[in-house]
Amino acid sequence: MTASHALVASNDAPRLLRTLVNHWRHKFEIRRDDETHAYVPFAEDGGADFRVEGERLRIEVRHADPAQRERLQQVIENHLQRFARNETLAFDWTAHGA
Repeated sequence: MTASHALVASNDAPRLLRTLVNHWRHKFEIRRDDETHAYVPFAEDGGADFRVEGERLRIEVRHADPAQRERLQQVIENHLQRFARNETLAFDWTAHGA
């Protein structure tokens, strides 16, 4: 399993997470431990954890296939950027072994 993570600064990280969860809840069985955390199981062999940390959103993506993990990163970036309204989000992904 390969993994990567990014810390994304936002003016409203909790709203971003809520919007993301509401958008994907019809398609995936999302796990919410509390208002600051969500896990989205994108595939049988991959998913992503999202955690609000102050003014940042920590994203951890895992997938058995590195190419699919990178694809998930792009999907997440595209969705969050759309939901960000008037701010530009910066994603600096760091890959690591899981």
